[in-house]
Amino acid sequence: MQKDTNITTYNKKLLELVQTNLVKNGFETKIFDDIKSLKNYICLQIGKNKTIGVGGSQSIRSIGLLEELKSLGNKIITHTSEMDAQTRINTWLEAQKADFYLASPQAVTINGEFIFLDAYGNRVAACIYGPKKVILVCGINKIVKDIDTGIWRARNIAAVINNIRLGRKNPCVVTGQCEDCDSKTRICNVLVVIYKKPQYTDYEILLVNEELGF
Repeated sequence: MQKDTNITTYNKKLLELVQTNLVKNGFETKIFDDIKSLKNYICLQIGKNKTIGVGGSQSIRSIGLLEELKSLGNKIITHTSEMDAQTRINTWLEAQKADFYLASPQAVTINGEFIFLDAYGNRVAACIYGPKKVILVCGINKIVKDIDTGIWRARNIAAVINNIRLGRKNPCVVTGQCEDCDSKTRICNVLVVIYKKPQYTDYEILLVNEELGF
């Protein structure tokens, strides 16, 4: 289906506003009109023969970026579903020391703040400190008004869809909204808000004028 140019133009203006506020908060930020130009830029920035940590980001995985990075001779460090607990932990620790770490927040506010919601905390730990450079990718669908709206989105949209994707039989899968459950398989255990750029972490924020992930 052809894009509505009115919506695309409005979304670009919104991303420009977010970019301005992210820069004020200390984050180097770029805007891309489409996924193809986003992927090309990331591959160019990372180059060849690097180590790249990745969490469970569907924004990163769904666009085929990891396959392209592998084809350049890069090593992708990420956990898989068949790993036992200790192997997962070791993988997470290795990812935190990578040359690059790729991730996507569940929400970015208009004021340039990030909301992350995690099951284990490995992703948010790497996004705060550890890798030589953190690249955060965000589609237009993740832009929200404020922190409260971002937390609501993380719990009631992103987490519910992820529970469905992972086949978790948590209450939100039945009701379609966060129930703040006590389930052992819940994926909403760690909430992090990044207000400003942490001084000793190198970031690049890439905003794309397309819906990406959930």
